[in-house]
Amino acid sequence: MQSALTDMIGAIGEDGFMAATAESLRVAIGFDLVAAVLHRADARAELLFDGFAPAGFGQGLANYVDHTHGMSPMVHPVPKLGAVRASDFAIDGGSRSDTYLVWTAEEEMGFRTLAWPERCEEIGLYVAAWDGVVELSFYRERARAPLSSGELRALGELSGPVTAAFGRHGRFSLPTATLGALSARECEVYELMVAGCSSEAIALRLGISRHTVKDHRKQVFRKLRVGSLAELFAWNRRAN
Repeated sequence: MQSALTDMIGAIGEDGFMAATAESLRVAIGFDLVAAVLHRADARAELLFDGFAPAGFGQGLANYVDHTHGMSPMVHPVPKLGAVRASDFAIDGGSRSDTYLVWTAEEEMGFRTLAWPERCEEIGLYVAAWDGVVELSFYRERARAPLSSGELRALGELSGPVTAAFGRHGRFSLPTATLGALSARECEVYELMVAGCSSEAIALRLGISRHTVKDHRKQVFRKLRVGSLAELFAWNRRAN
């Protein structure tokens, strides 16, 4: 696990941070596939790293992000932070019929997403980051011996360092946040902020109250994952 931690820390601030984090942890626990998904507070999901496409399962991961993530008992209603086994979250779908779900007792949780790899052992590492919960999920064929309790515990003990690394990376890089996440008004406020305008000047320029400007500023900071004007200016420089 130490080498995985070293790889992750070394990639902070780099474009390859997500790949380094996901792949180094995957190798450390001896699994075949890995994916990283950000589950937002507003129930949306965002794909951070796709380790499925090279193995031919990219559509399954896309179906999960776009359609079925809200049905996973590992995530909803409240994800359990740390390292967990999918087999501990098994549910009985009975005779349910869902467009993007395949219900079968052959799967650890009693179902799989359409186009998902079949009969896999799944381990999830969940950490609070980027105004939501990041899910790092690992998969391999169940024919092998399952991950030991000691290995699962060791993975869970990395929750703190992983959370800290995501926080630091969010401050010094451009994760997947873009100006497209902002509303039209928030874009106007953003442009004036990076031009050096004060809240009072922005209010006068846009014909809105200072209180409204303050609300828009908060949303800009949240959506672009920055914590100060200095970080916003740095974000703008890297984006351009």
